[in-house]
Amino acid sequence: MKHRTHRRQFLAQAAAGTGLVLLPATATSASAADIAPGAASVSLARTASPQLRRFGPNSIITVVTQAPSREANPRSAAWMYVREVLQRAGVPFVERNVSALPDVLADEPLMRGPAILLLAGDLRLTADQRQLIAERVKNGSGLIAIGGTSGLDDLFGVQNPRPSAEGWIKVTAADHPVTTGLRSSLHVFGGYVVTPNGGSSLAELEGGPQAARGSVIVENVFGQGRSLLLAADLLFSIVHLQQGRPVLQDLPAAPDQSALTNDGALKAEDGMVLDWVRDRQPMQPDNVPAFLEPVSDDLREIIVRSIVHMARQQGVVVPLLWYWPRGLKAVAHLSHDTDGNDPNLATAMLDATNRCGVKSTWCTLYPGGYPRDFYRQLREQGYEIALHYDAKSGGPDTSWSKDNFVMQHRWLLQEAGLDHITSNKNHYTRWEGRLDFLRWCEDVGIQSDQTRGPSKKGSIGFPLGGSQPYFPLDDERDAPRFIPVLEVNMLTQDLVVVCPVEYGRQLMDSAVRHSGVAHFLFHPAHIQKPLVFDALAGLVDYGRSQGLEWWTNEQIYQWEMLRRGLTFASEGDVLTICAAQPTREVMVLLPRAEHAPETVRVNGEAVTGIPWQAYGFEFDAIPLEVNQRVTLQS
Repeated sequence: MKHRTHRRQFLAQAAAGTGLVLLPATATSASAADIAPGAASVSLARTASPQLRRFGPNSIITVVTQAPSREANPRSAAWMYVREVLQRAGVPFVERNVSALPDVLADEPLMRGPAILLLAGDLRLTADQRQLIAERVKNGSGLIAIGGTSGLDDLFGVQNPRPSAEGWIKVTAADHPVTTGLRSSLHVFGGYVVTPNGGSSLAELEGGPQAARGSVIVENVFGQGRSLLLAADLLFSIVHLQQGRPVLQDLPAAPDQSALTNDGALKAEDGMVLDWVRDRQPMQPDNVPAFLEPVSDDLREIIVRSIVHMARQQGVVVPLLWYWPRGLKAVAHLSHDTDGNDPNLATAMLDATNRCGVKSTWCTLYPGGYPRDFYRQLREQGYEIALHYDAKSGGPDTSWSKDNFVMQHRWLLQEAGLDHITSNKNHYTRWEGRLDFLRWCEDVGIQSDQTRGPSKKGSIGFPLGGSQPYFPLDDERDAPRFIPVLEVNMLTQDLVVVCPVEYGRQLMDSAVRHSGVAHFLFHPAHIQKPLVFDALAGLVDYGRSQGLEWWTNEQIYQWEMLRRGLTFASEGDVLTICAAQPTREVMVLLPRAEHAPETVRVNGEAVTGIPWQAYGFEFDAIPLEVNQRVTLQS
């Protein structure tokens, strides 16, 4: 995984990742016309999934998008984030603008069987466009909408959509595949609540006294097809949770004084949008609340579950690329911030990690650093040397500015004898503004950041999103774009020193449940304090017992780019996976129709799938090595 990906390569891969095709975005005027007569919905019937069909063009779902219009909806710039959600989840999709709907829905291969359509946002559809979608669903396709009905109220079996500013999703159908087992507070921002009118409500929205109330997840049978409305704006909510508000002032402290974020230093968690009371859970053994359950991970999962459920119900085979190689459930990561740059403590930490048999990421603080021989040892032994940008100390070279960041980046390149730095974490999680720092990283060639995490005990866990690594969305520009800097959230600093050692397992369990990254920070400055090494070693052993591997941040980035370089294509009943670069130990999940494993032909040879469970569904897992292309055939 020792390859470099520059900005142009990233943009090309982002456009091609998991079957994505970008078309010119063209706004379409809204219309108040109703769906044509004869397309009436019926009550949802709980039925067994039909026999899954063979691979075909409909194994790649169609995502319908529209150019953002802040005048029509100020949140619309976030709707393109559907690309990031689906690429990260390994869902094969093709993106089509609403203006292309007549050609897409009239396409002969698609008309041979049911397809899965996903409306990314509350789109401004014309009467003709709504009619085309309604006919397609009535004839057996599945439709999922995120953030609103797009004027298709009857198709979704709802009425009276009312805008919602903020609330918490409360599941009412705890046994439904889309909503079962969700553990976080499901805090959402924007979208609508609706009143079911023939559709079955799976979840409602709760909020403050003035908040809109009603259903936010509704499933409906419509002719031979089926629809699923995710009325809350999950796409904007994920972006808002991860990227937060602009950091221009301190975040008020937690009411119970468990997190004194009003400390006079601007930092990442000062942009947090979660609620101190409703979004935290008590940690054991001391019952201090923390953000134990990752809200954005759950919101992502609702979208993925909706696709898997809809595909199964309509008999469509939609494969998924699993997150990690070799079937790993999740990945664990250790980082070290070199505050103080004490060479003796650095040697002690290196000895500790070598005794544990893990490779980690050393975030190096300016000025001083370590002896050059120590950097050589780190490189030769497979550790990652990263930057620890200092804008906390407040000196001429250590205050918040792009010039200082660029200078410190150049200093570490020279000091450590590097030709490239992949990763960065800011000292004290310092942060100002919203996206400026990520643009600075892009400009100097840093490809991954891990600053966004807690600095206080009471904000431990997931205050800024979840365990899934992600590419941020620059939604502040007229033409939104993705910033090619992979964000890997941090969960906590220094078990024993900052919080009880028992927090480690609880946080890791949460990351494992969501197949993400469990990122823990241990400072060399604390490694010789009582019980700290035992905490580190115990955490490493526990992660391995849960089936995790310990990676550097650079390895996480490299794997993510390799995986996103895989693309799907379909011709007849053959599904082809192509690789931008040879990618080994990939796992493809195929939905299982029956309980017995099914045989799939891989490059013409019969392969029996391995039983696998994900998102509450049963799959057959097919291990693959994709050098250039691999064909799958039922």
